[in-house]
Amino acid sequence: MFYYQISLQNYEIICYSANFILPLHAEKIGRVMKKNLLILVMLVLGSWAVFAQPMLRYRLSGTAGWLNRDDKIAGTKTMQGLTLDRPVVAGATFAVEFLPTGKLSSLQQWNNASIGVAATYLNLGQNQYLGSLYTLWSYLNIPLVNTPHFVFGLRPGVGVAFADRRYSNTVPEELKWQAYQQPNSGSDKPNMQIANISIGSVANAFLNGGIYMDFPIKNGVAVTIAGGWQHASNGSVLTPNAGYNMFNAELGLTYTPSEDQVKERTPQTDVPHHLYDGVQKKWDVEIGLAGGVRSVYYRDQKVFGIGELTVAAHWQPVSIFRLGAGVDLFYDGAYRSVYYQLADASNTAPRTYYKKTYLAEGRVEDCFRLGFSLQPDFVIGRLTVGYHLGFYLYDPIKNLEPFGEAEAAAKEGKSLHRGIFYGYDMSKASNYQDGWFYQRVQLKYRPTEHFYVQLSLKLHIMKAEYLALGVGFRI
Repeated sequence: MFYYQISLQNYEIICYSANFILPLHAEKIGRVMKKNLLILVMLVLGSWAVFAQPMLRYRLSGTAGWLNRDDKIAGTKTMQGLTLDRPVVAGATFAVEFLPTGKLSSLQQWNNASIGVAATYLNLGQNQYLGSLYTLWSYLNIPLVNTPHFVFGLRPGVGVAFADRRYSNTVPEELKWQAYQQPNSGSDKPNMQIANISIGSVANAFLNGGIYMDFPIKNGVAVTIAGGWQHASNGSVLTPNAGYNMFNAELGLTYTPSEDQVKERTPQTDVPHHLYDGVQKKWDVEIGLAGGVRSVYYRDQKVFGIGELTVAAHWQPVSIFRLGAGVDLFYDGAYRSVYYQLADASNTAPRTYYKKTYLAEGRVEDCFRLGFSLQPDFVIGRLTVGYHLGFYLYDPIKNLEPFGEAEAAAKEGKSLHRGIFYGYDMSKASNYQDGWFYQRVQLKYRPTEHFYVQLSLKLHIMKAEYLALGVGFRI
C-alpha cells in the first residue's frame, strides 16, 4: 500500500506542483521564466473566456514587505551579500476579478464576494541566492463590511509559484547533497553557506491569507490597500523544503467598468436556483481517499508513498458554510524505509541523515496513524474550501520523537509512553517532532451530486508533511 521509493540521483531536478510532477531542466526553466512573465498575464486575461458575459474588475498594485528569516536560508546573517536579517520583498500584481453575476451569482450569498485570478511577481531581495517568485493564483474577496465608500474583507487564495533560485542552482556542484553547516561555526563539515536550502523545486504551491480595504473614488475607480501572509513551498514532495513565509503590504488601484450595473443588481432575483445543488441537504457523509509522495530529507535523495482515508459527517445550516467531524487514517511510507540505522556490515552508511525520528527498524505498523478532526468548510457552489484541525488517536511516532529523547530512553530499555495529549514545544514541532496536533488545508470540487475530487495539504504547525490528490464519494 503506497510503499515505494524513487532515487533522484539520475535527475537534474524534479519539479512538483500542487497536482503534477514533471521532470524539468532546471537552468533552462529559470532563464525562460525571467523573460516570460507576460505569459502569466496572458493566462489571466485568457481565463475571461471561461465565464459567460462576466462583469469584471481590474486590479493593479505594488507590493512591499519582508521574507521571514529562516535558518534554512543559508548565510542570511553572516555571508557578504546576504546581510539582511529579513530580506526585503518587492513586487507587483495584476488581477482580474469576476463579480457575482451570471454563473457566479451564488457568491451574492457571500455579501457579494468576487473571485479573482492574479499574476504576481515577487523579488525576494537577494537575487544571487533567493531570486524571485513568479506566481499565478486564484483568490476570493469576501467583504465583511460593504458600504458605498468603504469595503473591508478577507482575501484567501491559492495557486502556483515558480522559483528561479533554489537548492539545485545555488549550491556548488562539489557540495551538493552534503550536510549544511552554518558559516564560521568551527566545524569541519562542508560549508554550505551559499546554498538556498529553503526551496528545492521550480514549481511550488502558493498560499495567500490576508485582508483588504477598498476606498471608492468615482467612475468605478477605487484605491485598494491589502496586507497579510504569503507562503510558497512544494509540500515536502521534494526537499529541501523549509519554504518561504512572507509578510507583505499592497497598495494599488481597482477599476470596475460596469460599476453601475453591479450596484443595481438584486441578489434575491439574480441567483439561479440550480446553483444551490445540495444546499437543502442539511446532513451528508463523505468518504475520501487520496495519495501522493513526499521526501524526508534532501540528503537522502528518496521519495516515499503517502495516503489518507477520511470518513466525515457534515452539517450545513446555511448555503455558504458547513461544519464536519471525521476520522482520518494516514499512511506514510517513509517510516517503513527511512530509519537511522547503519545499512550494511561495514557500518558506514546510515539509511537517513536526518535525526528526527528514532526508528531502530522499519515496521509497517509505524507507517499508520489514526486521527479525529474538526472540519469547518466554506462552500462556494460545488467548491468547498476547508481548514481542518485534528489530533491523533493512534500514533506510534509520538514515542520516537524527538530523536535524542527517544534514543536515550531506548538505551535504558524504556519508552517515552506518551498519552493522546502531551506537552511539547510547538514552536519547534516542525523540526524536532510532529506532536499530537495536525492541520489540513483541503479543496474539494463536486462535478456531480455524489462524486468529488480533492487536494489536501497536511501540516504540523504550518510545516507541510505532504500534498495529496484524491477522489471521494458523497452520501
